[in-house]
Amino acid sequence: MGGWLESLVPWGTEVLATIQSFIPQWLYPIATFFTYLGYTEFYLIALPLVFWCIDKRIGAGLGYLSLLSVWLNGLIKYLFRIPRPSDPRLYVPLPETSPSFPSGHAQNAVANWGYLALRFRNRIFTVIAVIVILCIGLSRMVLGVHFPQDVIGGWLIGILLLAVYAWAEVPVGRWIAGQKTGVQLVLAIGVPVLLIFLHPADVKGLYPAEAAVTPMSALVGFGVGLIMERAWVRFKVDGEWWRRGLRYLFGVILVAIVYAGPKLILPEGMPYGLEAATRFVRYALLGWMATFLVPWLFVRLRLAEREA
Repeated sequence: MGGWLESLVPWGTEVLATIQSFIPQWLYPIATFFTYLGYTEFYLIALPLVFWCIDKRIGAGLGYLSLLSVWLNGLIKYLFRIPRPSDPRLYVPLPETSPSFPSGHAQNAVANWGYLALRFRNRIFTVIAVIVILCIGLSRMVLGVHFPQDVIGGWLIGILLLAVYAWAEVPVGRWIAGQKTGVQLVLAIGVPVLLIFLHPADVKGLYPAEAAVTPMSALVGFGVGLIMERAWVRFKVDGEWWRRGLRYLFGVILVAIVYAGPKLILPEGMPYGLEAATRFVRYALLGWMATFLVPWLFVRLRLAEREA
């Protein structure tokens, strides 16, 4: 399949050049806006909003799906290693260096927004979700960073992943909930760590790849935090609008500090093994904070109530 995808590169390049030849300049900022909706920083502020302030169960399911989608996208990218568009005719204001197929923005948009549409079952939100999914994918072609086959492939893989996840979420969740706490902890830590080492090396030959370490270490902390939250916190997401707003603002500030702080403190040029280990700890802490420490603080500060 890799050979077939590479054979589509000249065709995809011509499609991108044709698209950009008709794009007016005012459309690029709009495309940039939608492409930012697919970056990690946006999901860092969007996913906690659901878990902390809207629906805890849906937020937990969304977190698992989102992180698994990022891992799967990296796996496929580094298996096929299709190069990014590089034709000099293309205008690329936000260049990327990872392999091109499939589009992570397109795939993750389907997984995240599609999951929310399935769970909320609101007609207006579903229409909005579909529009956002389409616009995020199309923005990647407008900005010249993905071929059309990358975007279509991302959408299709996202749909398949979402279908499998929606089918398996309830029975798998019930089975895990029926296990002893020790077994749950082993699964929460062991499965993501295993997935880190099942992921291929990146284009520079670095192993384990950053594309695997980042989402799976966050999943370790996320899963452990959920187990601890269910055992010791059990916060309620309901409450007055101002309390939810304060809760969200306080939580996002803490998460932002943990996310950005190490970048300012850790030295550059560390050996890759040490850098990967540091990344694992950092993102595991981030996931654990989002699902346990921050909700625990909500209850302590009376920004949230406990379930009966």
